[in-house]
Amino acid sequence: MSNEEKLLQQIDELRGQIKCLKEQRAEIASRIRELKAERRELIEKIKGYRSELQKLRETLNELKEKRQNLISQRRELIKKIRQVKSELFAKKSVLSNARGANVTIGKIKSRIDRLEWRIITESLPLEEENRIIKEIARLEALLEKALEARRAYEECKELRAELKSLMIELNDINKKINDISEKINSVRNRIGALKEDVSNLQQGIDEKSKEIMEDAQKLAEITEQLNEIIPKYREAQSKLREIRLGRKKAVEEAILSKKREEAERKLKEGKRLTFEDLKILYGLNNKESSNA
Repeated sequence: MSNEEKLLQQIDELRGQIKCLKEQRAEIASRIRELKAERRELIEKIKGYRSELQKLRETLNELKEKRQNLISQRRELIKKIRQVKSELFAKKSVLSNARGANVTIGKIKSRIDRLEWRIITESLPLEEENRIIKEIARLEALLEKALEARRAYEECKELRAELKSLMIELNDINKKINDISEKINSVRNRIGALKEDVSNLQQGIDEKSKEIMEDAQKLAEITEQLNEIIPKYREAQSKLREIRLGRKKAVEEAILSKKREEAERKLKEGKRLTFEDLKILYGLNNKESSNA
């Protein structure tokens, strides 16, 4: 096998390798672009999820603060309810102690007035007067007890009304606390689901980044191989051109030499020379002059 044939074979092999490597490089570059586009999409999604997470955390903190305020209100309300119940119990105790004062206040006052009028208007024996005075004192004590019972009864009515109002308010607060607690649980569940989504997306981003890095490494290796092969390919092409140029030059020189010999023969024989013959001889003479 001649050198030219060896170079042709080498050039074909190198061209095939270069073509194959460039196709691989284009395929990997295309895959990297696709992976980057997919990663950007995942990054945009994760940004959206993280933004939603931030808003949900703010909402959760607001709900917790509202619930805590309501719990504090409930605590104060329960304290107030206990206080009202204690006062109501005390007033009921007063009413219980005043049960003996069954006579109406008007009758007691009327009885006291009559007895006092007797002392003023009648001439009573000392013993009877002392008895009446003791009866008046007893009736006045009974009157005070009856008045206290009336006040206690009215206060009991007020305390019962206040207690009812407080219980309604307590039920309302409890309902609000339960509603907020349900919202808190709902927000927490959403946060948990989003965290899982973010984790899955981040895993996807990491996988895409890993694939991109691996492909980039392959791309660098292919580029390195091309950087090694392309100079060899160009060198082989250059050598082939030199061989073919040398061969062409040799052929041209052989033809020129033959024509020169023919022109010299004509010159020696005294035959008529053509312009081409003269050019060949002139070129020879110039060459010989240059060599001299």
